[in-house]
Amino acid sequence: MSDGVRVDPGAGWIWRGIVPWDKTESSRPQQGRYRIQAEYVVWGTNGPRPLTGGTAPGVFRMPKPRLKHHIAGKPVELMEGLLGPVDGPVLDPFMGSGTIGVACARRGIDYVGIEVEPAYFEIASKRLRETG
Repeated sequence: MSDGVRVDPGAGWIWRGIVPWDKTESSRPQQGRYRIQAEYVVWGTNGPRPLTGGTAPGVFRMPKPRLKHHIAGKPVELMEGLLGPVDGPVLDPFMGSGTIGVACARRGIDYVGIEVEPAYFEIASKRLRETG
């Protein structure tokens, strides 16, 4: 893992692990190279987390969305799955086009999103209004 991925136990954060997203064969092939078919989600909690509820999957397998609102767009269904162990609230400091916010709205989870790019903020706001 990159040095950019660190969990600060002094701030109360507890490293929980890494969950892969298998983008299936929908990821773009690269001639003469391995297909970049997976992305990884690093997750942790701010303090202890009770061992309640079911078991979340160890791998999420779903294609990349055909329609992306952002260069780093993810499927809403992936974000909903990643919210599995969350009961809220969710803070998204890099909101982009608001996919996590849409997933939270669908699940009835309180959400706060932050985005510095006005164009993406407008896209996210529109998507959240349309989701209800």
